[in-house]
Amino acid sequence: MKEYIAKDGYLSLILLSLLFILVWIVHSFSILLLLLILFCLFLFRSPKRDFVANDEKAIFSPIDGKVSRIDNMHYKDLGECVEINIKNAFYNAGNFNAPFIMHIADIRLKHGLFLCSELKSARIMNERAFILAKTQKDQTIALRIYAGSFDRKLKLDNISYDLKAGDRMGFLINGSISLLLPKDTRIHVGLNDEIKAGTLLGYFA
Repeated sequence: MKEYIAKDGYLSLILLSLLFILVWIVHSFSILLLLLILFCLFLFRSPKRDFVANDEKAIFSPIDGKVSRIDNMHYKDLGECVEINIKNAFYNAGNFNAPFIMHIADIRLKHGLFLCSELKSARIMNERAFILAKTQKDQTIALRIYAGSFDRKLKLDNISYDLKAGDRMGFLINGSISLLLPKDTRIHVGLNDEIKAGTLLGYFA
């Protein structure tokens, strides 16, 4: 199970399986519980994703989803930067990973609500995390991670401060991740592109 199912789904699957067996013993075979187990297996699946490129400046997608925003912006910790937001739907695999080799300088977790991400207020009211980091070339970047309406807690792993591209960072059911990158980053994806974790997003200058 460890290779195919994210650890975040272990408890739900164990409880549903025990309930399914108990109901089967004392009453009858439950199609509904079987379907719930199958849905959880699908929801918490953990497919293997490769983060491989010949160029050490490569930037990978940290999660499966759709590119919902590519914008220039100004952020106090970074100055002028470009934001790439990837929205993860419940039918996408939910593991999220380090998009490149990085050293984490700061992690800020803010508790909040679990509103539908389509609402404008979700970005400022939903539970979220901000991760500030340095690249190999000492460039400052950041990740903003937003929980979705199906998440009941923002699930971050016990992250090491030094991460390789593809190292697991946590799990989302239907949240989103924004990469805040230097303004001169070369972007190789477009708005509304459907991508997988490990897809090449672009290159640092």
